Amino acid sequence: MLLTSTLSLCSLGGCGGHKPPGPSPFPAKITLSPATSASVQAGSIISFSASAQNASNSAISASFTYQSSNTDILNLAANGVACAGKWDAQFVTCTPGASGVAQVTASALGATSAPTLIFVHPPIDNIQISQVVPVNSPPPACPGQQVVPAACALPFTANNSCLSSNQQMTLQATAFSKGVDITGVVGPFAWSASSSTVFKLTPVRSSSDNVPTNQAVVAPGAPGLTPIVATAAGVSSLPYYAETCPVRCIALELGSSGSQNSGQTSFATTKGTSEPVTATAVDIQGCVVPKARLTWSSSQPASISAPTGCAAGTCSLSASQPGSGSVTASCSPPTCNIGFPLNIAGFVQPLPVYPVTPISGVVNGTIPSTSVLATSKDCSTDFSCSVALYDISTSNNLAGNPIAFPEPPNSLLFDLAGDKAYAGSAFGAMLTTVANLGSTSASPFSTFNTARGKVLAVSENGDLAVLSDTQSTPHQVYVVSAASSSSAAVTPLNISGANAAAFSPDGLKAFIIGCKAGAGQCLNGGDTLYVFSPLQALQTIPLSTSAVSATSVAFSSNAAFAFISEASGSGSSLAIYNTCNNAPSTDVSSVVQTISLPSQPSFVKVLPDGIHIIALDNTGLDYITTAITAAASQTLCPQFISASSQRIPLGQGTFNPINFFISPGGTHAYIVASDRSSVLVYDFNTNSVAGISFANNASPVSADITVDGTLIYVAGSDGMLHEVSTTSAADLLQISFTIPSRFSTPFCSLDPTSGPCKLDVVAVKP
Repeated sequence: MLLTSTLSLCSLGGCGGHKPPGPSPFPAKITLSPATSASVQAGSIISFSASAQNASNSAISASFTYQSSNTDILNLAANGVACAGKWDAQFVTCTPGASGVAQVTASALGATSAPTLIFVHPPIDNIQISQVVPVNSPPPACPGQQVVPAACALPFTANNSCLSSNQQMTLQATAFSKGVDITGVVGPFAWSASSSTVFKLTPVRSSSDNVPTNQAVVAPGAPGLTPIVATAAGVSSLPYYAETCPVRCIALELGSSGSQNSGQTSFATTKGTSEPVTATAVDIQGCVVPKARLTWSSSQPASISAPTGCAAGTCSLSASQPGSGSVTASCSPPTCNIGFPLNIAGFVQPLPVYPVTPISGVVNGTIPSTSVLATSKDCSTDFSCSVALYDISTSNNLAGNPIAFPEPPNSLLFDLAGDKAYAGSAFGAMLTTVANLGSTSASPFSTFNTARGKVLAVSENGDLAVLSDTQSTPHQVYVVSAASSSSAAVTPLNISGANAAAFSPDGLKAFIIGCKAGAGQCLNGGDTLYVFSPLQALQTIPLSTSAVSATSVAFSSNAAFAFISEASGSGSSLAIYNTCNNAPSTDVSSVVQTISLPSQPSFVKVLPDGIHIIALDNTGLDYITTAITAAASQTLCPQFISASSQRIPLGQGTFNPINFFISPGGTHAYIVASDRSSVLVYDFNTNSVAGISFANNASPVSADITVDGTLIYVAGSDGMLHEVSTTSAADLLQISFTIPSRFSTPFCSLDPTSGPCKLDVVAVKP
């Protein structure tokens, strides 16, 4: 019996063992919400809640009791709902009471929360923000600063409307009720800026209870202009505008920060190397802006590019393949000079700012293979027609198997990096992901069903494209965005007869040449400049009061200017517009600058050196030299430009150019004309003209060149794709195409009414 009893007792948990205790049901900490402090209008209701944790920091359930330190100011119901005044007996109606401060706590099982201070006050009519006058004189802008680069060694003066990086100010909010200042009883104010990157706002707290007061310290951040708002009891002030001093000047120099080569902006290197470049941004008070978020862009990123993440400071340019290009770094909204297009009286308007001189480079080395896309646009008006696209590698020059377009194309244009190709169509534009061509698992095509027309321009990063639909009534322009991999955005614009467009290198704007509203298609070209930007409404700018025919637009290599090819009754010219404000450009004497030309150019090429432009018409070249200087004192833009032009007659009579190219070193021009059976070659060093004859006496229909300038691919009238070498001056190879099954020609499944489809679209991947 004794043994049995012992075993039974042991089985009940005795005999040297014990059951571990469960979680403590007693609160060690109670948290009240809202915490710390709150501002409440008399007669309004505010709800409190509480949570509890035990000594092990585990949440536990508890029944809370809420208390007010002054029930004449704040009454609490048992469930934590408070009345800024007096509850009725049923806790339904709240009647306003006295103004003042009450402490609210929550307690349970002997534990009590930290108090929340509730400031009860009369209704606030309005809140006004003002700057606190400093007791001591504010510090000067950037004392002891490093010497700025020569390009930004400009006259600067103090500007009381903005703060440089070493300065700050204090703002205060004043609350009024029926015209009476009640700030003292309002309690905490909340501060916010529309752009939190322009300013850091730090509330000034009371030394007695650590509650935010009606003041906040404002410390500058990114350059820009932003409204600041103070809020109390659900009432917000009118916006108070404040500005971190905007960038006025950007200097680009070769070399790493601290050891850059003063004033050196051009280089020659070999493929596979990197070239350090220092960008120095200087604000309107002459202070260097630390870590300014500059936008880096390249005229030929397939050859020379800036990696993602470059800002102010040193950026290592990558020399990926032979070729040439220019690189610029701009202070472009919305990441720099933030607030564009705000224009508030008393402040410097935040505008894009560009360096006077870009970085230019030439890359040498072994030539890599690339892709040549070949197709036809002859079926572009027939929805039922299937059109083939051929992806030809320059390593073997074989046509290979065709790929069917989702819609019959009318145009094809690569982005500068060669990652994307946009194809226009009357039935829905298409984006071609080049890496997926030939893939069996991923389609290379994405369609923009609501965007139709011809591709006029593609942005430097390939995210945006401009299409013009002049077949529908009314005419329409579409800006398509492929920035998101999951979905594309399409912005329709009411622009008639758009025939040319170009994106600014920073992607901030697109300049589009079209016709005035309601004009339909202009007879010989556009008469109106339209400026599209995601940051502002479409701008409409008449090009001239006289009859104008504008046919092309190109941007300067530093991105500060746009050149528009115009012709009117008074002659031909390149009109110059400022990128920053869309206005006609002037010299330092405010004389509007245009570059007079003997004939209207068919093509305009901007060289990467930041100085020269070459225009081509149907008899010769115009070699244009520009001089660009910094903006006027205490202004962000525009820069000033002047130009002179040298006429170069080619002595070849009149010809019909379909494209022309400049060699990477700028020594040769290659002109492809539809009425010539050879490529015209102009040598700038010897001032001589030569030719590279096409096999089969073919005439060119379309042409494009490789980035290194060694090969020109030409669609010939003989139906073949000609590989023309600029180094050996020979038509090296003629590539033929076989007819796919169920196709009537190598390119189309049907013959359009104009006749069998022919090869007439060629695009070389950069």
